[in-house]
Amino acid sequence: MYFGVLGATCTSARLAALHDAGVSVVELPLAWDRYQPGAGRVDHHYVAEVRERLNSCRGAGMAVVLSPGLHYPPDWVRGLAGGVLRGSGGGVPKEEGAELVFSAAARDAAQKYLALVASDLGFEGITAIRVGTNASGELGYPGPGDGGNEREYWAFGDAPQYGIGLAEGVAPSPMPGWIPGSSSWHGRPVTAEQVQRWWDWYSGSTVDAAVWQISELRRLGYQGRVHVPVAGRGVLLKDKAKAIEGGLDGRANPDGAQERGLDYSAQFAALATLPGVDVDFTGLDDVSAVRAAAAVPRQDRCLPDDDESVLMDDVSQWSSHRYTSALARRAGLGLVGENPGPPDAPFTGGSPQSHSIGEQLRTAPGYAVECGMTTFLFGFEENLFDEEGNGLSTEDYKQVIQQLKSAARSL
Repeated sequence: MYFGVLGATCTSARLAALHDAGVSVVELPLAWDRYQPGAGRVDHHYVAEVRERLNSCRGAGMAVVLSPGLHYPPDWVRGLAGGVLRGSGGGVPKEEGAELVFSAAARDAAQKYLALVASDLGFEGITAIRVGTNASGELGYPGPGDGGNEREYWAFGDAPQYGIGLAEGVAPSPMPGWIPGSSSWHGRPVTAEQVQRWWDWYSGSTVDAAVWQISELRRLGYQGRVHVPVAGRGVLLKDKAKAIEGGLDGRANPDGAQERGLDYSAQFAALATLPGVDVDFTGLDDVSAVRAAAAVPRQDRCLPDDDESVLMDDVSQWSSHRYTSALARRAGLGLVGENPGPPDAPFTGGSPQSHSIGEQLRTAPGYAVECGMTTFLFGFEENLFDEEGNGLSTEDYKQVIQQLKSAARSL
Protein backbone atom coordinates (compact mmCIF):
# COMPACT_ATOMS: atom_id res chain seq x y z
CA MET A 1 0.00 0.00 0.00
CA TYR A 2 1.11 3.57 -0.71
CA PHE A 3 1.04 6.35 1.85
CA GLY A 4 0.52 10.02 1.11
CA VAL A 5 -0.76 13.39 2.31
CA LEU A 6 -3.57 15.74 1.38
CA GLY A 7 -2.98 19.42 0.71
CA ALA A 8 0.66 19.25 -0.35
CA THR A 9 2.68 22.47 -0.52
CA CYS A 10 5.54 20.79 -2.40
CA THR A 11 8.25 22.79 -0.60
CA SER A 12 11.68 21.15 -0.69
CA ALA A 13 12.01 20.89 3.11
CA ARG A 14 8.62 19.26 3.54
CA LEU A 15 9.13 16.94 0.60
CA ALA A 16 12.38 15.70 2.12
CA ALA A 17 10.74 15.06 5.49
CA LEU A 18 7.78 13.29 3.87
CA HIS A 19 10.05 11.12 1.73
CA ASP A 20 12.03 10.12 4.81
CA ALA A 21 8.78 9.14 6.52
CA GLY A 22 7.85 6.78 3.70
CA VAL A 23 5.38 9.03 1.89
CA SER A 24 5.31 8.56 -1.87
CA VAL A 25 1.99 10.18 -2.89
CA VAL A 26 0.84 13.80 -2.51
CA GLU A 27 -2.47 15.45 -3.30
CA LEU A 28 -2.02 18.81 -5.00
CA PRO A 29 -5.13 21.02 -4.75
CA LEU A 30 -6.05 23.70 -7.29
CA ALA A 31 -8.69 26.40 -6.90
CA TRP A 32 -10.81 27.26 -9.94
CA ASP A 33 -11.67 30.71 -8.54
CA ARG A 34 -7.98 31.60 -8.28
CA TYR A 35 -7.14 30.11 -11.68
CA GLN A 36 -9.91 31.96 -13.53
CA PRO A 37 -10.96 34.92 -11.38
CA GLY A 38 -12.83 36.51 -14.28
CA ALA A 39 -14.66 35.23 -17.37
CA GLY A 40 -12.04 34.74 -20.08
CA ARG A 41 -9.24 35.77 -17.69
CA VAL A 42 -6.49 33.60 -16.23
CA ASP A 43 -4.29 34.52 -13.27
CA HIS A 44 -0.93 33.63 -14.80
CA HIS A 45 0.90 34.25 -11.54
CA TYR A 46 -1.23 31.60 -9.85
CA VAL A 47 -0.71 29.19 -12.76
CA ALA A 48 3.05 29.69 -12.50
CA GLU A 49 2.89 29.03 -8.75
CA VAL A 50 0.93 25.81 -9.28
CA ARG A 51 3.27 24.69 -12.06
CA GLU A 52 6.28 25.25 -9.80
CA ARG A 53 4.71 23.21 -7.00
CA LEU A 54 3.81 20.42 -9.41
CA ASN A 55 7.33 20.31 -10.83
CA SER A 56 8.82 20.25 -7.33
CA CYS A 57 6.67 17.29 -6.31
CA ARG A 58 7.40 15.44 -9.53
CA GLY A 59 11.11 16.21 -9.22
CA ALA A 60 11.12 14.73 -5.73
CA GLY A 61 9.74 11.47 -7.11
CA MET A 62 6.30 11.91 -5.61
CA ALA A 63 3.24 10.52 -7.38
CA VAL A 64 0.75 13.39 -7.64
CA VAL A 65 -3.01 13.19 -7.13
CA LEU A 66 -4.38 16.34 -8.75
CA SER A 67 -7.53 18.01 -7.42
CA PRO A 68 -8.68 20.44 -10.15
CA GLY A 69 -10.81 22.38 -7.66
CA LEU A 70 -14.08 22.49 -9.57
CA HIS A 71 -15.75 22.71 -6.16
CA TYR A 72 -14.22 26.19 -5.75
CA PRO A 73 -15.92 27.95 -8.68
CA PRO A 74 -15.44 31.66 -9.39
CA ASP A 75 -18.36 33.98 -8.67
CA TRP A 76 -18.83 34.60 -12.37
CA VAL A 77 -19.55 30.90 -12.93
CA ARG A 78 -22.09 30.80 -10.11
CA GLY A 79 -23.66 33.85 -11.74
CA LEU A 80 -24.27 32.07 -15.05
CA ALA A 81 -27.77 30.96 -16.04
CA GLY A 82 -28.61 28.10 -13.71
CA GLY A 83 -25.14 28.41 -12.16
CA VAL A 84 -26.26 27.37 -8.67
CA LEU A 85 -28.49 24.58 -7.42
CA ARG A 86 -32.03 25.36 -6.31
CA GLY A 87 -33.73 23.52 -3.49
CA SER A 88 -37.21 22.04 -3.24
CA GLY A 89 -38.03 24.57 -0.50
CA GLY A 90 -36.60 27.54 -2.39
CA GLY A 91 -33.17 27.36 -0.74
CA VAL A 92 -29.81 28.12 -2.32
CA PRO A 93 -26.64 26.47 -0.99
CA LYS A 94 -24.69 29.09 0.92
CA GLU A 95 -21.19 27.95 0.00
CA GLU A 96 -21.82 25.33 -2.63
CA GLY A 97 -19.94 24.73 -5.85
CA ALA A 98 -21.13 25.41 -9.35
CA GLU A 99 -24.19 23.57 -10.64
CA LEU A 100 -22.39 20.92 -12.71
CA VAL A 101 -25.19 18.36 -12.48
CA PHE A 102 -27.76 20.02 -14.75
CA SER A 103 -26.56 23.44 -15.99
CA ALA A 104 -25.24 23.60 -19.57
CA ALA A 105 -23.61 26.99 -18.96
CA ALA A 106 -21.75 25.85 -15.84
CA ARG A 107 -20.59 22.67 -17.54
CA ASP A 108 -19.34 24.63 -20.53
CA ALA A 109 -17.27 26.84 -18.22
CA ALA A 110 -15.91 23.78 -16.38
CA GLN A 111 -15.03 22.08 -19.65
CA LYS A 112 -12.97 25.07 -20.75
CA TYR A 113 -11.29 25.28 -17.35
CA LEU A 114 -10.24 21.61 -17.47
CA ALA A 115 -8.84 22.20 -20.95
CA LEU A 116 -6.76 25.08 -19.56
CA VAL A 117 -5.42 22.90 -16.76
CA ALA A 118 -4.49 20.17 -19.25
CA SER A 119 -2.74 22.69 -21.50
CA ASP A 120 -0.96 24.63 -18.75
CA LEU A 121 0.12 21.75 -16.51
CA GLY A 122 -0.04 18.57 -18.57
CA PHE A 123 -0.62 15.13 -17.14
CA GLU A 124 2.95 13.88 -16.77
CA GLY A 125 3.54 12.53 -13.29
CA ILE A 126 -0.16 12.73 -12.42
CA THR A 127 -1.09 9.38 -10.93
CA ALA A 128 -4.75 10.26 -10.27
CA ILE A 129 -7.26 13.10 -10.66
CA ARG A 130 -10.13 13.68 -8.23
CA VAL A 131 -13.67 14.40 -9.42
CA GLY A 132 -16.76 15.27 -7.38
CA THR A 133 -20.04 17.16 -7.54
CA ASN A 134 -20.47 19.07 -4.27
CA ALA A 135 -18.66 21.82 -2.33
CA SER A 136 -16.49 19.27 -0.54
CA GLY A 137 -15.37 17.82 -3.86
CA GLU A 138 -17.30 14.61 -3.09
CA LEU A 139 -20.06 12.73 -4.86
CA GLY A 140 -23.57 13.97 -4.15
CA TYR A 141 -25.70 17.06 -3.59
CA PRO A 142 -25.32 19.48 -0.64
CA GLY A 143 -25.57 18.00 2.81
CA PRO A 144 -26.93 19.18 6.15
CA GLY A 145 -25.67 22.62 7.04
CA ASP A 146 -24.97 23.62 3.44
CA GLY A 147 -27.89 26.03 3.32
CA GLY A 148 -31.51 25.84 2.35
CA ASN A 149 -34.31 24.48 4.47
CA GLU A 150 -34.87 21.28 6.42
CA ARG A 151 -34.97 18.19 4.19
CA GLU A 152 -34.10 20.20 1.10
CA TYR A 153 -33.69 18.32 -2.18
CA TRP A 154 -31.50 19.97 -4.82
CA ALA A 155 -32.88 19.51 -8.32
CA PHE A 156 -35.45 22.30 -8.57
CA GLY A 157 -33.90 24.87 -10.87
CA ASP A 158 -35.20 25.63 -14.35
CA ALA A 159 -32.83 23.15 -15.98
CA PRO A 160 -33.78 19.97 -14.10
CA GLN A 161 -37.47 20.89 -13.77
CA TYR A 162 -38.27 22.41 -17.17
CA GLY A 163 -35.25 21.64 -19.36
CA ILE A 164 -34.30 25.33 -19.68
CA GLY A 165 -30.52 25.50 -20.02
CA LEU A 166 -30.22 21.76 -19.41
CA ALA A 167 -26.84 20.19 -20.17
CA GLU A 168 -26.68 18.00 -23.27
CA GLY A 169 -27.47 14.35 -22.59
CA VAL A 170 -28.97 15.07 -19.16
CA ALA A 171 -32.58 14.11 -18.47
CA PRO A 172 -35.06 16.51 -16.83
CA SER A 173 -37.23 15.47 -13.91
CA PRO A 174 -39.63 12.61 -14.70
CA MET A 175 -42.14 14.35 -12.38
CA PRO A 176 -41.69 18.11 -12.81
CA GLY A 177 -43.03 20.01 -9.83
CA TRP A 178 -43.24 17.01 -7.52
CA ILE A 179 -41.49 17.47 -4.16
CA PRO A 180 -40.40 14.44 -2.13
CA GLY A 181 -42.84 13.75 0.68
CA SER A 182 -45.86 14.94 -1.35
CA SER A 183 -48.55 12.26 -1.60
CA SER A 184 -49.96 13.53 -4.89
CA TRP A 185 -48.80 14.89 -8.24
CA HIS A 186 -51.07 16.68 -10.68
CA GLY A 187 -54.03 15.81 -8.48
CA ARG A 188 -53.40 12.07 -8.44
CA PRO A 189 -51.88 9.83 -5.75
CA VAL A 190 -48.19 9.18 -6.23
CA THR A 191 -47.28 5.53 -6.66
CA ALA A 192 -44.18 3.76 -5.35
CA GLU A 193 -43.14 3.15 -8.96
CA GLN A 194 -43.18 6.89 -9.65
CA VAL A 195 -41.17 7.64 -6.51
CA GLN A 196 -38.63 4.97 -7.47
CA ARG A 197 -38.30 6.47 -10.95
CA TRP A 198 -37.80 9.97 -9.47
CA TRP A 199 -35.21 8.69 -6.99
CA ASP A 200 -33.28 6.84 -9.71
CA TRP A 201 -33.21 10.08 -11.73
CA TYR A 202 -32.18 12.24 -8.77
CA SER A 203 -29.40 9.99 -7.47
CA GLY A 204 -28.38 8.96 -10.98
CA SER A 205 -27.97 12.55 -12.13
CA THR A 206 -25.23 13.31 -9.62
CA VAL A 207 -23.14 10.26 -10.53
CA ASP A 208 -23.72 11.10 -14.20
CA ALA A 209 -22.08 14.46 -13.50
CA ALA A 210 -19.02 12.65 -12.17
CA VAL A 211 -19.01 10.37 -15.22
CA TRP A 212 -19.16 13.49 -17.42
CA GLN A 213 -16.07 14.92 -15.72
CA ILE A 214 -14.21 11.63 -16.19
CA SER A 215 -15.18 11.58 -19.87
CA GLU A 216 -13.90 15.13 -20.31
CA LEU A 217 -10.56 14.21 -18.74
CA ARG A 218 -10.25 11.21 -21.05
CA ARG A 219 -11.11 13.39 -24.03
CA LEU A 220 -8.27 15.73 -23.03
CA GLY A 221 -5.85 12.82 -23.09
CA TYR A 222 -5.64 11.82 -19.44
CA GLN A 223 -5.25 8.04 -19.06
CA GLY A 224 -4.44 7.62 -15.35
CA ARG A 225 -6.57 6.69 -12.37
CA VAL A 226 -9.58 8.75 -11.32
CA HIS A 227 -10.55 9.11 -7.66
CA VAL A 228 -14.19 9.76 -6.77
CA PRO A 229 -14.35 10.97 -3.13
CA VAL A 230 -17.34 9.74 -1.14
CA ALA A 231 -18.40 10.32 2.46
CA GLY A 232 -20.60 8.30 4.79
CA ARG A 233 -22.68 5.23 3.99
CA GLY A 234 -25.22 6.70 1.64
CA VAL A 235 -28.74 5.27 1.73
CA LEU A 236 -28.58 1.83 3.33
CA LEU A 237 -29.90 -0.95 1.13
CA LYS A 238 -32.45 -2.02 3.75
CA ASP A 239 -33.70 1.57 4.10
CA LYS A 240 -34.22 2.30 0.42
CA ALA A 241 -37.41 0.28 0.01
CA LYS A 242 -38.91 1.85 3.14
CA ALA A 243 -38.00 5.33 1.91
CA ILE A 244 -39.55 4.74 -1.52
CA GLU A 245 -42.70 3.30 0.05
CA GLY A 246 -43.00 6.44 2.18
CA GLY A 247 -42.60 8.75 -0.79
CA LEU A 248 -39.24 10.03 0.51
CA ASP A 249 -41.07 11.68 3.40
CA GLY A 250 -38.09 11.48 5.75
CA ARG A 251 -38.47 7.95 7.08
CA ALA A 252 -35.54 5.50 6.99
CA ASN A 253 -33.08 8.36 6.55
CA PRO A 254 -30.70 8.14 9.52
CA ASP A 255 -27.78 9.96 7.89
CA GLY A 256 -29.59 12.53 5.73
CA ALA A 257 -28.26 10.71 2.68
CA GLN A 258 -31.54 10.87 0.75
CA GLU A 259 -31.35 14.63 0.24
CA ARG A 260 -27.74 14.25 -0.87
CA GLY A 261 -28.79 11.65 -3.43
CA LEU A 262 -26.31 9.05 -2.19
CA ASP A 263 -27.34 5.65 -3.49
CA TYR A 264 -23.90 4.06 -3.51
CA SER A 265 -24.99 0.60 -4.60
CA ALA A 266 -26.40 1.94 -7.88
CA GLN A 267 -23.85 4.74 -8.26
CA PHE A 268 -20.85 2.46 -7.84
CA ALA A 269 -22.27 0.17 -10.51
CA ALA A 270 -22.35 3.15 -12.88
CA LEU A 271 -18.76 4.12 -12.05
CA ALA A 272 -17.62 0.53 -12.54
CA THR A 273 -18.52 0.71 -16.24
CA LEU A 274 -15.54 3.06 -16.69
CA PRO A 275 -11.91 1.91 -16.55
CA GLY A 276 -9.46 3.19 -13.96
CA VAL A 277 -11.90 4.47 -11.31
CA ASP A 278 -11.26 4.30 -7.55
CA VAL A 279 -13.68 5.14 -4.75
CA ASP A 280 -11.92 7.49 -2.32
CA PHE A 281 -13.48 7.10 1.13
CA THR A 282 -12.91 10.42 2.91
CA GLY A 283 -13.84 9.45 6.48
CA LEU A 284 -11.54 6.70 7.75
CA ASP A 285 -11.86 6.88 11.54
CA ASP A 286 -14.81 9.27 11.43
CA VAL A 287 -17.40 9.39 14.21
CA SER A 288 -19.20 6.34 12.78
CA ALA A 289 -15.99 4.32 13.26
CA VAL A 290 -15.68 5.51 16.86
CA ARG A 291 -19.22 4.34 17.58
CA ALA A 292 -18.79 1.07 15.69
CA ALA A 293 -15.59 0.29 17.60
CA ALA A 294 -17.53 0.63 20.86
CA ALA A 295 -20.27 -1.79 19.75
CA VAL A 296 -20.35 -5.35 21.12
CA PRO A 297 -19.11 -7.07 19.10
CA ARG A 298 -17.17 -4.25 17.46
CA GLN A 299 -18.36 -3.30 13.96
CA ASP A 300 -15.64 -0.96 12.70
CA ARG A 301 -13.23 -3.38 11.01
CA CYS A 302 -13.51 -4.68 7.45
CA LEU A 303 -13.78 -8.48 7.34
CA PRO A 304 -13.13 -10.89 4.45
CA ASP A 305 -16.80 -11.85 4.00
CA ASP A 306 -18.17 -8.28 4.12
CA ASP A 307 -18.78 -8.25 0.37
CA GLU A 308 -21.53 -10.83 0.86
CA SER A 309 -22.64 -9.84 4.37
CA VAL A 310 -23.42 -6.30 3.23
CA LEU A 311 -26.43 -7.66 1.32
CA MET A 312 -27.72 -10.02 3.99
CA ASP A 313 -26.79 -8.89 7.49
CA ASP A 314 -27.93 -6.04 9.69
CA VAL A 315 -25.30 -3.42 8.88
CA SER A 316 -26.82 -0.53 10.79
CA GLN A 317 -23.96 -0.57 13.31
CA TRP A 318 -21.16 -0.95 10.77
CA SER A 319 -18.76 1.94 10.40
CA SER A 320 -19.24 3.99 7.26
CA HIS A 321 -15.90 2.90 5.83
CA ARG A 322 -16.67 -0.79 6.36
CA TYR A 323 -20.06 -0.56 4.63
CA THR A 324 -18.97 1.65 1.74
CA SER A 325 -15.79 -0.34 1.12
CA ALA A 326 -17.82 -3.54 0.84
CA LEU A 327 -20.11 -1.96 -1.76
CA ALA A 328 -17.13 -0.65 -3.74
CA ARG A 329 -15.41 -4.04 -3.76
CA ARG A 330 -18.64 -5.74 -4.87
CA ALA A 331 -18.82 -3.32 -7.79
CA GLY A 332 -15.22 -4.11 -8.79
CA LEU A 333 -13.93 -0.60 -8.09
CA GLY A 334 -10.54 0.28 -6.70
CA LEU A 335 -10.34 1.72 -3.18
CA VAL A 336 -8.30 4.51 -1.64
CA GLY A 337 -8.95 6.35 1.61
CA GLU A 338 -8.21 9.29 3.87
CA ASN A 339 -9.03 10.38 7.40
CA PRO A 340 -11.50 13.27 7.87
CA GLY A 341 -8.99 15.68 9.41
CA PRO A 342 -9.09 17.79 12.58
CA PRO A 343 -12.48 17.28 14.27
CA ASP A 344 -12.78 20.97 15.15
CA ALA A 345 -12.47 22.07 11.51
CA PRO A 346 -15.85 23.08 9.98
CA PHE A 347 -15.43 20.96 6.84
CA THR A 348 -14.70 17.62 8.54
CA GLY A 349 -18.09 16.94 10.09
CA GLY A 350 -16.45 16.35 13.45
CA SER A 351 -18.34 15.96 16.70
CA PRO A 352 -17.45 15.70 20.41
CA GLN A 353 -17.20 11.93 19.85
CA SER A 354 -14.67 12.23 17.01
CA HIS A 355 -11.11 11.15 17.50
CA SER A 356 -8.34 13.73 17.66
CA ILE A 357 -6.13 14.21 14.62
CA GLY A 358 -3.40 12.27 16.44
CA GLU A 359 -5.68 9.29 17.05
CA GLN A 360 -6.80 9.41 13.42
CA LEU A 361 -3.16 9.11 12.33
CA ARG A 362 -2.73 6.05 14.54
CA THR A 363 -6.00 4.36 13.54
CA ALA A 364 -7.07 5.34 10.00
CA PRO A 365 -4.13 3.80 8.06
CA GLY A 366 -4.86 0.43 9.68
CA TYR A 367 -8.46 0.65 8.52
CA ALA A 368 -7.20 1.32 5.00
CA VAL A 369 -5.06 -1.84 5.10
CA GLU A 370 -7.91 -3.99 6.48
CA CYS A 371 -10.33 -2.78 3.80
CA GLY A 372 -7.95 -3.52 0.92
CA MET A 373 -7.25 0.07 -0.06
CA THR A 374 -4.26 0.71 -2.31
CA THR A 375 -3.45 4.19 -0.98
CA PHE A 376 -3.92 6.07 2.27
CA LEU A 377 -3.77 9.89 2.23
CA PHE A 378 -3.35 11.64 5.57
CA GLY A 379 -5.31 14.85 6.02
CA PHE A 380 -3.56 17.13 6.07
CA GLU A 381 0.13 17.80 5.32
CA GLU A 382 -0.07 20.95 7.43
CA ASN A 383 -0.99 18.88 10.50
CA LEU A 384 2.35 17.05 10.29
CA PHE A 385 4.31 20.32 10.48
CA ASP A 386 2.40 21.97 13.32
CA GLU A 387 4.02 20.28 16.30
CA GLU A 388 3.11 23.07 18.69
CA GLY A 389 -0.55 22.93 17.68
CA ASN A 390 -1.27 19.18 17.79
CA GLY A 391 2.03 17.54 18.70
CA LEU A 392 2.26 15.58 15.44
CA SER A 393 5.24 15.34 13.14
CA THR A 394 6.38 13.34 10.14
CA GLU A 395 8.18 11.06 12.62
CA ASP A 396 4.77 9.98 13.94
CA TYR A 397 3.62 9.14 10.44
CA LYS A 398 6.89 7.33 9.77
CA GLN A 399 6.34 5.12 12.79
CA VAL A 400 2.82 4.20 11.64
CA ILE A 401 4.01 3.41 8.12
CA GLN A 402 6.87 1.25 9.35
CA GLN A 403 4.60 -0.68 11.72
CA LEU A 404 2.08 -1.44 8.97
CA LYS A 405 4.74 -2.47 6.48
CA SER A 406 6.39 -4.68 9.08
CA ALA A 407 3.05 -6.34 9.84
CA ALA A 408 2.44 -6.91 6.13
CA ARG A 409 5.86 -8.57 5.68
CA SER A 410 5.15 -10.94 8.57
CA LEU A 411 1.95 -12.30 6.98
